[in-house]
Amino acid sequence: MNFAVSKLLGWLVAASIVFGGLEVGLRLAPQLIPLTLLKRFHHEPRLAIARERSLKNESQMRVLPRDDGGPTLQIFKPHTEIVYDFHGGEKGVTLLDDQGFCNPPRDSYDRSTLDLITIGDSFTWCIVLDPSLTWTSQLGEINGLSVYNLGRGGIGPYEYLQILKRLGLPKRPAYVVMNVYEGNDLRDSVRFHEHIEAARHGEMLYRNAADRGSHDLDLDALLDMPLLRNSYALNMIMAGIDKLYASLKIVFLMATGGDVPERIDFHYRLHFSTATVAFNVQNADESEVRMARRLKDGDIDLSVFDAALADFMALAHRHGFTPLVTYSPSAYTAYADFVEFDDPSLTELMPWFSRTQRDYFAHKSRELGFTFVDLTPALQAAARERQSRDLLYHPINVHFTIAGHRVVAETLAAAVAAQTVRDSTTSR
Repeated sequence: MNFAVSKLLGWLVAASIVFGGLEVGLRLAPQLIPLTLLKRFHHEPRLAIARERSLKNESQMRVLPRDDGGPTLQIFKPHTEIVYDFHGGEKGVTLLDDQGFCNPPRDSYDRSTLDLITIGDSFTWCIVLDPSLTWTSQLGEINGLSVYNLGRGGIGPYEYLQILKRLGLPKRPAYVVMNVYEGNDLRDSVRFHEHIEAARHGEMLYRNAADRGSHDLDLDALLDMPLLRNSYALNMIMAGIDKLYASLKIVFLMATGGDVPERIDFHYRLHFSTATVAFNVQNADESEVRMARRLKDGDIDLSVFDAALADFMALAHRHGFTPLVTYSPSAYTAYADFVEFDDPSLTELMPWFSRTQRDYFAHKSRELGFTFVDLTPALQAAARERQSRDLLYHPINVHFTIAGHRVVAETLAAAVAAQTVRDSTTSR
């Protein structure tokens, strides 16, 4: 009996030493915590660690009220400093303006009226880019218009309209450009409708509009005592268990013939005449492939955009602005002449995904009356001309480079100028 107690005490002491060492180590070097595990932490230590590591976090956000029943919409607080550090050397720091958006001082919000406002996601935002170099700001310079960028990454068309209502319409814009991104605006529109449907049954499907996933363990509920939830070591262990459980669940489903979540290989390469460039090396944005397959299978359809486009037109009529919808293609579409997917099944699927969406928006523009500007031809032409010499998209984060923003700005500047001529002719 004494031997068993002694053995147990020995194990407890050893475990305490290991646990204490892990706690001290993580406190001293929180940067060692993998992001995949940090996302599973209790929200209090997760926030503290995110601040220390200069990661985007909830303390930088404020809630923007919405009137459509969608999930909580958060935007950045004024003068937030955004640190970008993508693996592979794509780094940068961006200081947001006094409204929490990507605008340089010359495009100040502090004006009674604005000629043109843009709304959209991260393809309207300033990823690893000075705000003065976004296509919105460059468009203003080219056409001599007062412009303001209300883009916010990680959201979709229904959120764009909420931001426009709260912050854009008070400036009485003459033009509003809604920039639709090929890769994930369909996903975000599907999520909006799923959330609305869940709310009808008294459920909350997504915590906020940019919420991207769920975990098997709710550490906020499990670690409800201050002493527990503030332990980095315990959060690390529990997060590891959660991730392990998720992996074992997939193995079990595979063994029993269950419905296994598909694994996506979304890497691709661009073969130019002088070089081959690997793209999407982090295998990000797997949802693009999932949405393309669901659309192809008829599990979802593009009518999820209908209400957003109708509301956009209703706002245009009510507030007297000219509505334009632009379409930003994914990198693989802009570089269609050069792309090779690692997964051959995507060779036909992703171009089909692009054509189908562009055809839909062209049809809706004729039906509803907004001006549709498909940026695909201009970006494909620039891609053919420049090839590897001056990339239009970042290979790692697959967003527009400075050159890509410039092509978009020049294309839209011509479209807006033509629209101005049409508007003046119509008003006579």
